[in-house]
Amino acid sequence: MKRRPILLPCLLVATSATVAHASPLIEAAGPVGGNAGEQGVVSGPGAASTYFNPALLIDAGDELLLGFVLISEQTGITLDGRPAGAEVPLAVGNRGSILAPGQGGGLSPLPNSVVPTQWLQQGCPPGTQQGQCPAPGFLARPRQGQGSSGKTRSYLALGLVKSLIKDRFTLGLYGMLPLSSFTTAQAFFPDEREALFSNSLHPELYGDRLTAVSVVAGAAFKLLPELSIGASVSLSLANAAASQDYVQDATNYNTLLMNTSVTTTVNVAPTVGVRWLPASWLRIGGVLHSPESFTVNTALDASLPTGTESSSTQSNVFDWMPWSVGVGAEAEILRRGSTRMSVVGSMGYAFWSGYVDRHGDSPGMYGSQFAWHDTASGAVGIRDAFGDARTFLDLRYIPSPVPEQGGRSSYVDNDRFGISVGGDIALHLPTVIRPGIQLFADRLVPRHNQKQDALVVDELPDGAVFSSGSTLSPVPGAHGLQTNNPGWPGYSSGGWLWGGSITISVPL
Repeated sequence: MKRRPILLPCLLVATSATVAHASPLIEAAGPVGGNAGEQGVVSGPGAASTYFNPALLIDAGDELLLGFVLISEQTGITLDGRPAGAEVPLAVGNRGSILAPGQGGGLSPLPNSVVPTQWLQQGCPPGTQQGQCPAPGFLARPRQGQGSSGKTRSYLALGLVKSLIKDRFTLGLYGMLPLSSFTTAQAFFPDEREALFSNSLHPELYGDRLTAVSVVAGAAFKLLPELSIGASVSLSLANAAASQDYVQDATNYNTLLMNTSVTTTVNVAPTVGVRWLPASWLRIGGVLHSPESFTVNTALDASLPTGTESSSTQSNVFDWMPWSVGVGAEAEILRRGSTRMSVVGSMGYAFWSGYVDRHGDSPGMYGSQFAWHDTASGAVGIRDAFGDARTFLDLRYIPSPVPEQGGRSSYVDNDRFGISVGGDIALHLPTVIRPGIQLFADRLVPRHNQKQDALVVDELPDGAVFSSGSTLSPVPGAHGLQTNNPGWPGYSSGGWLWGGSITISVPL
């Protein structure tokens, strides 16, 4: 078999990473502590308000918060069976002799990104016989054999609220730190290119997005007795790396020579909030979150013994979050002695139409009908207080921004219906402490995506031919659609996102 040497990861030349304010991890966990439930934009002033609405810090008491958080993401992905005749044939392994029709009507070599389906499912052993590969061979990548869901992660939540000018100016600090891996980032393609890597589909808005370190600092200032404003910023690191590489052997990267240099800087990004008390029994809150991204720019620069030099720059985008706004209102409906009850409602609007995936691509590149859409979410709930004890119950709905995936792309996401319950109590020990517990469960509403064959890339186009000198002969099995797209001919997804926290806060 013929095999073209492919110059791949001669790697890492310039890498930069920038994290802005909105956090997919904090959004998934919701406010930890403070009895805010799922409606931190207006309810439960506390350390978490630093992120969800910094203007509420003015209503929070001075406290130190410590919490242990669990989040379990259980997204089940089931791929539809592939019908016979859709496999990319073994003959494609001899790619150097295959020509395929191009957009201009002529013939051009079949791209190296097309591999036989059998190689993906069973691998290809090294050898010299027909149907074998040059050493070291090709590892099997069974379809959906490397899914990334089904994980439970733990976190440490830390918070601090301190009034510098009583009832006028308050500072807040809030963060969530993964207890296993700090900030993992996993790139994957949403189309047929992923067959060359995991050959699997992955939840688009979970997974590695739930591992980002999130730290926010902010302050609130009371302008009028009934009006306060707040602002906060994220604190994040930006990394820059440079590397020069010399590739001695394009088939053995153990011989790669590399020089690298790394620098680190600190970045910040803002959010703003407002709190208004039009009446003694009513509180209204609003917040504006700036967009977020963790971008890794990699410049590839390599030299070969032949004197050839090659360079390229690629970008990966992780933890992307859109511009979003939120508003809410909390109304006290009962006050009798030490017993109080209030109802809460809130809405959020997220501009997901600007989404950029992990390879820096917009979903709209697959067709305007597959561009993501903006979403409006909502939550309603109730709050009770009995002396030193507080409880909450919230229901919420968060629609998916991902349209029906009938074409080349296979973004996996689902609508979410959720419930959140919890409470805390002040214990008057030698030092007053307030332990609390929160639980939440979100149902990822099952959905099925059916592909339209005409919108899927035919990786072995009709009319592909073997080329031997001046002789051309048809490639058997080229008629019809042949694709290794792991999402074809369709797939289903659904499951649960659940978790909870145990907290303790100490007044300062």
